[in-house]
Amino acid sequence: MTETLLEAAAIVKDFPLGRGRHLRAVDHVSFKLKRGEVLGVVGESGSGKSTLARIVARLLPQTEGTVWFDKANLASYSGARFARAKARRDIQMVFQDPLASLNPRWRAAKIIGDPIRRLGTPDEKSNEEKLVAEAAERSGLPVSLLNSFPHQLSGGQRARVDLARAIVMRPKLLILDEPTSALDASLQAHVIQTLMKLRADLDLSYVFVTHDLNLIRLISDRILVMQKGKLVEEGDVDSLFAAPKEAYTRELVAAIPRLGQRRVDRAGRAP
Repeated sequence: MTETLLEAAAIVKDFPLGRGRHLRAVDHVSFKLKRGEVLGVVGESGSGKSTLARIVARLLPQTEGTVWFDKANLASYSGARFARAKARRDIQMVFQDPLASLNPRWRAAKIIGDPIRRLGTPDEKSNEEKLVAEAAERSGLPVSLLNSFPHQLSGGQRARVDLARAIVMRPKLLILDEPTSALDASLQAHVIQTLMKLRADLDLSYVFVTHDLNLIRLISDRILVMQKGKLVEEGDVDSLFAAPKEAYTRELVAAIPRLGQRRVDRAGRAP
């Protein structure tokens, strides 16, 4: 049986609104991720999927619940303790907007090498240049671009800088929050191919957050469907798409664009 790498138990996240009120963005969500698995998290905007991803990555504290990673209780870690923990280098995140997540004053090589300088061993730090070049190559970023600033790179190249930074420490888990949503279809395909190759080469596990069900169908082993902060359905990808159990999931699946499908209006009339 494949070992569980990540387990979230009854995760709740409340954001205060003032005067004793709060917004519940994640409402008692539980799931497991096996080692080497790709877990897709889907739902409309405001469903809580990105908030859940940030809690798993320890970028946000949960209000209630527990996150276990590789047998370590991450919920018990303070921010300072987690920054020094082994799990800090084993969990990395790839963001939706690379331009917003990359330091505009740093060249690509310095950006990719930042985790090494913060978390690396003395040997890794002494080999930063080599490790950065290897991560860039694995991510499909030409080494000739490592001296470039983010504004000098295309959207696809910035996405690859973000990915190279995430894998440079050889993590066990990547949290991917809409990593291709800002790219056109051809660039999306190249990035997804790179992610799948990295999964095989580096034995990575993914939590992949997206609103694109066609994309999640291609790359995921299992899928979580979220609505208004709640987990409404979970299942392996084939079963969930073939026979979704919940009405909300059926609506999402029915809305997937398909080749040859004629667009109709609300009354069912073709234009």
